[in-house]
Amino acid sequence: MAFGQPKTLQAMQQQDKIHQIQLQKLLFTQNWEDPISDQRALRIQPGEVLLTITSGGCNTLGFLLQNPQSIYSVDINGSQNWQMELKMAAIRQLDSTGFLQFLGVKYAQDRLQVYEKLRPELSAEAQIFWDAKKDILAKGFLGQGRFEKFVKMVGALIRFLQGNKKVEQLFAEKDLSAQQKFYDNSWDTLQMRFLFRTLFNKYILARRGLNADYFHFDDGSSSFSQSFYNRLKKALREIPIKGNYFLSVYLFGKYRNEEEMPEYLLPKNFEAIRLGLTRINLITKDAQSWLESLPDESIDCFALSNICELMSLEDTERMFRQIYRTSRNGGRVIFRNLMIPREVPDSMSPLIIKDEALSKELLATDRSFVYSKVAAYIVNK
Repeated sequence: MAFGQPKTLQAMQQQDKIHQIQLQKLLFTQNWEDPISDQRALRIQPGEVLLTITSGGCNTLGFLLQNPQSIYSVDINGSQNWQMELKMAAIRQLDSTGFLQFLGVKYAQDRLQVYEKLRPELSAEAQIFWDAKKDILAKGFLGQGRFEKFVKMVGALIRFLQGNKKVEQLFAEKDLSAQQKFYDNSWDTLQMRFLFRTLFNKYILARRGLNADYFHFDDGSSSFSQSFYNRLKKALREIPIKGNYFLSVYLFGKYRNEEEMPEYLLPKNFEAIRLGLTRINLITKDAQSWLESLPDESIDCFALSNICELMSLEDTERMFRQIYRTSRNGGRVIFRNLMIPREVPDSMSPLIIKDEALSKELLATDRSFVYSKVAAYIVNK
């Protein structure tokens, strides 16, 4: 693990001076990237080496089920790696039920006592961070990131506007045609449109960790509220709701049942995840700088989330040049856009080639639905 030994969180936040937007709040405790999209784009083979963006850590932990040789889990935001440390410590020290209880998926009363048991497993930085957040730990930290708290608030308002009965009807098993009719006839109301215009604007979202200067759209929308509403419409009309745990978290603030959860949380996968933890290496650094430290042709797969939106165009090109250098021939890349249009730079597009057909299909079927772009690429050397 690439950690220093500063004495305070302020010292930790000031230890690196870099030309990229830095985030130090705990923004996410869950991944909002659909792991099925990642798996289809990356086609991970046993023994391969992966680079992932830590974020909530869910997808990185799930990748262990594909038996990679190693995973480099990188995040510029130290808070994200500190929450990943805590998840990994809980997997090592608890059983499957205890893990779900500690995270907050199941009911528990003794989470602070459990934390004291896990604390020696954490780095000094993570101990400082979590010692100051006992209130979050007591509630179960899985739903306590800034974005997750915002999602819970929005979900509560939607349930109030639509009524709990209608929300439950949304999840009732039905074919796609019936799902579309339910949306058109019962769900798509003026009140819902007003709610999105009110809550999903750049000023509200900026207070949730999204920079207010970074709101541009590549999907024809005139505002983020319109863009996000269109994405939700697609998810409710065109993608099967059954099994979509992202919708459950958005509307209920939790998983509806213990069968529809990310793979790393499923009891049947717990032991395999535990055995694979030693393959995860946490790195707190911007991705392009860290890639510059790697030897040529050392990575097989790159799961980049939407980190290019935090970079200048120059840094974006710098990163993709390093991806090309460090990738083995035939390496696979997936990255996303949330709001800011980003693409592989023109200078690199003959070398990092977009799979247009797969990318179109991934976007159309992505269960998370918040991203305006989900794209897959192949590195050609």
